[in-house]
Amino acid sequence: MSLRARSALWLTINMMVVFGAFLSCENGPFHRERQLPSPVEFDLDSIKARGKLILLTENSASTYFLYRGQTRGFDYELVKDFARSLGVKLEVRLLSDVDKMFELLNRGEGDLIASNLTVTPERSEIVGFSAPLYTSREVLVQRLSPPDSAAYPHITDTAQLHLIPIWVHKYSSFYSRLKHMETQAGIPFRIQEAPGQISTEDLIRLTASGELSATVTDENLAIIQQEEYPELDMSLAISGDEQIAWAVRSNSSQLLEALNSWLGRPAVKRKTARLYSKYFASELRTDFRGPYVLPNLSDNQISVYDSLFKKYSPQIGWDWKLLAALVYQESRFNPNAVSWSGAFGLMQMMPETAYRFGCDSGQTEEPSIRAGVKYIQYLDRMWKDKVTNPDERLKFVLASYNIGPGHILDARHIAKHMGMSDTIWDGNVAEALLLKSQEKYYTMPGVKHGYCNTREPYHFVRKIMAVYEHYKQHIKE
Repeated sequence: MSLRARSALWLTINMMVVFGAFLSCENGPFHRERQLPSPVEFDLDSIKARGKLILLTENSASTYFLYRGQTRGFDYELVKDFARSLGVKLEVRLLSDVDKMFELLNRGEGDLIASNLTVTPERSEIVGFSAPLYTSREVLVQRLSPPDSAAYPHITDTAQLHLIPIWVHKYSSFYSRLKHMETQAGIPFRIQEAPGQISTEDLIRLTASGELSATVTDENLAIIQQEEYPELDMSLAISGDEQIAWAVRSNSSQLLEALNSWLGRPAVKRKTARLYSKYFASELRTDFRGPYVLPNLSDNQISVYDSLFKKYSPQIGWDWKLLAALVYQESRFNPNAVSWSGAFGLMQMMPETAYRFGCDSGQTEEPSIRAGVKYIQYLDRMWKDKVTNPDERLKFVLASYNIGPGHILDARHIAKHMGMSDTIWDGNVAEALLLKSQEKYYTMPGVKHGYCNTREPYHFVRKIMAVYEHYKQHIKE
């Protein structure tokens, strides 16, 4: 049995156990967040005296994650600016349980929750919500073609929601929405309560694989996930526009006033709109590493930059056609390319990394290639003692170039934990890397760099090697 199959089987068994435990209360009354401690007296003046603002959020593709060695996320980037405006440092605490966030907030172990929170009447009773950052609808997540169409019909109208089991977390806004719709319909819904250790992104992945019939997510998050799971249909909205906001303690009136005043500034509104487009607008998230297309070749030439590839590839011991394959996959040889994440130029390096290796966004093509080669040298030295086989090490270097070496180090740790080789890429570390999008694995002991959109680096290596083989077959030295 493959690693992915074993992982899916483990999750399915655990979820079925939980299903049995919760079945008796499936159609019970709505349960609000569990009893919380009274909020401590700790407002803006105390935060400034302490010198730091503590953010409570989750490790996900929209809130907080590491990409190419840089911290990213809609909420993280915006809260970082807010902390700077207060003149304090930002400390981030990552949690997967929203109820735990509320609990730590009231205990004073966090000051602000920024984690794609929907404003609901129940939550408004226990926290203070900021002005809304944006609105989003809740959408049903189901396969375009259900594995068993007789058991799980494709839902095209909210009046059909009672026909399939829908997995959601009990204390989520999705659960309360479905319970409200159930009451209005007067028909029992098949709402299945997902265990806390299974994240919303895990539920989406299990729905994509056919392990589950359906789940629910926010439309803005569906845009991100749609790229990774084209087999899913996330077009059916089950709610109207709902406000997404940040939360503070109910008695932190000074902090809430300062936060709303800051969010209302024209410059901050523009920054919020830019970040929303960066993380949630699908047309901007598509980058140059997308469709797998073998390039056309003519006149025994790959690109106008062939002479530069031939000049710099000896510095890393590469065939110049391999360097050309990397640049093709990164930028399609477009020196003005800029990705959704801010990576730029032929080599698509992040600004911080490019500057470190001697290039900035205003420089021409040759400095970009030279800096990219220096970064590849750095990665090769980093991996040399860990992966001694040069052919295998090349794949570790390519994956690290794409997503950052931290996630690949984590994947080696997972591979070793699963009894696989941590020095062989295909079928071993590559397979372990795919698990890093699952909360069970990116939170396991020894895994230090958190959530990762794993399909991108997994396919990145395969695409470059395929393009390289294509070049070797058609380009004469």
